[in-house]
Amino acid sequence: MIKFSESKIFVGAVNAPSFGQWFTLPVSSSRVRQFLTDMGAIGMGTGNEEMMISDYEAPFRIDSYESIEKINQIIESAKRAIETGIDDQTLADLINQGLISIDHTIDTQVENVVIIKAEDEDDLANKVINILGGVSQLSDENIARYFDFKKYGHDLILNGDYTPLPHGDYVGQQC
Repeated sequence: MIKFSESKIFVGAVNAPSFGQWFTLPVSSSRVRQFLTDMGAIGMGTGNEEMMISDYEAPFRIDSYESIEKINQIIESAKRAIETGIDDQTLADLINQGLISIDHTIDTQVENVVIIKAEDEDDLANKVINILGGVSQLSDENIARYFDFKKYGHDLILNGDYTPLPHGDYVGQQC
């Protein structure tokens, strides 16, 4: 996976997009324009006045005619988000899943996202319950929906904690 800090764009002339140069982001559009002018890709007498992004290496999609300034803002915002502790892969996943939008406020959007590293759904549930402060913090509705009361009651009897009486009562030893 390409890291945000290693993102590059290939900028060339609109009429000859392969005639250009790779640039590591962030890069100023004036530097790109000057470089392409100096190499003869754009400018006076070339027939190519406009430039475009004809290729890129980045963990997000870049449109051919996106402004370099906007791409720089995205990269800078992503770098700030990564400095807060999110890794490149998770950030790219959030963007690709549409959970945060790709604009110059990536870092502020990430502040509002709760990320839990879990191996599977069971691990996720355990971690969320621990964050909440334990099962006692779950609502009665959630407990009724997710807790298997029948299985728990069956285990209480099998373990000898309670004994069924003939008329529907159960008796157990006081702790």
